[in-house]
Amino acid sequence: MKRKIMLLIGACIFTVIALATIQGYFIYNTYQLNEKEINIAIKKQIARLEDTEEWENLNDVWTRRSKKYVREYVKEYKKGNTTKPDLNKYLNTNKDSLFRAMNAYMKKMVQPEDYDIDYSIYVNSIILINHGKTDTLFKGKILVLANDTLKKNHILSSMGRWETKDNDDELSMIVKSNRYYSFDELQQTIISKMAGLLLFSVILMAFVVFLYYMSLKNLITQKRIADIKTDFVNNITHEFQTPLATMDIAIKTLQRKDEQMSPEHYKNTLAMIARQNERLQKLFRQVTEVSVMPIANKDIIHVTSEEIKDMIDDFRLSKPDVTIEFTSQKEAFSIPMDRFHLNTILINLLDNAVKYGALKIEADLRITAGNFILSVKDNGKGIPVQEQASIFDKFYRVEKGNIHNSKGLGLGLFYIKQLVETYNGTIRVKSEEHKGSLFIITIPI
Repeated sequence: MKRKIMLLIGACIFTVIALATIQGYFIYNTYQLNEKEINIAIKKQIARLEDTEEWENLNDVWTRRSKKYVREYVKEYKKGNTTKPDLNKYLNTNKDSLFRAMNAYMKKMVQPEDYDIDYSIYVNSIILINHGKTDTLFKGKILVLANDTLKKNHILSSMGRWETKDNDDELSMIVKSNRYYSFDELQQTIISKMAGLLLFSVILMAFVVFLYYMSLKNLITQKRIADIKTDFVNNITHEFQTPLATMDIAIKTLQRKDEQMSPEHYKNTLAMIARQNERLQKLFRQVTEVSVMPIANKDIIHVTSEEIKDMIDDFRLSKPDVTIEFTSQKEAFSIPMDRFHLNTILINLLDNAVKYGALKIEADLRITAGNFILSVKDNGKGIPVQEQASIFDKFYRVEKGNIHNSKGLGLGLFYIKQLVETYNGTIRVKSEEHKGSLFIITIPI
């Protein structure tokens, strides 16, 4: 069964990973689709900007100026008065007025649904053809027209090319340019548009993980309950075997003729049947008592230290090898509790300590800050930390298997907890394996 649960956990983890992968794939595709839609919308926005007379005038200005600068540069270049690196400085002169005009134009043309973009034009290359010979004057990226402060992520919008010819000198120039738009908030915009989808995906995955967790938790809990019930059946069967076998022998003995038995033998046999009958009744009574919630009787009772000592002495008669020490803050005290319930709690704690190897038990009773506190400490085998959360469960026992060194049905601590909670109290355990245990019961007065 444990192997099946581990396989099921593995399958659940694999399924969650697979679902997360598929979900991530669809989210990525949605992101790409949104990015494509935004880029299309921006290109339409740019097309609208470029489809006006004012834009044509701006475009003509930078084209004319660029042609003029290049022609002047070529003349100086042919004379040997300038070099190729000087072209960059040459083209960068007198751009400020164009930039201001471009910025004012874009602010004027903006519409409410438009994206906040920057627009720029760069010259990429200038090629000189002189009498059929090609000479690359420039290859790189020179900004010739833009608006405002340029953003970092340039996205190519379109490419341009124009050519000038000088028939007299048999010269021609080919100038290539690229147009870009920049949109720094692209990622944030896409994520904001996908916020609903992302939130739904996260909630859905969390819900799936929660369902798997609850299903596995319930399965493990059901398995644990089934194991506890199986242990209980095995334990109670084991507990019943001894008195039933003893009574069977006693009955067969009584079936003999009276003259074959001495009066002493006859008396001992009847006593044996009575003891085993009492033991069977006690076992049945234990199961019956824990199936019904105890009823609190909060009438004030007066208890003396001697009365508690008498309860302990009665228990000690059946456990002569165990040393039990009792201390009390007062010789007499008053508590709102049923006397029978107090006796049941104390005796069950002592019996539980003896069952698990205690040879010395220390019981202490005191009234502190409006609470009745009963503590029982033993030097038994102790309780493993991982078992301490379960020892108060019905039918739970630390030992596993069909045969137990310590007899019992796993009902003692459960019944103690039921009684304590009936009086709005708490029970705590402090224990280390092989170092004994300390049970502390606190009940408000």
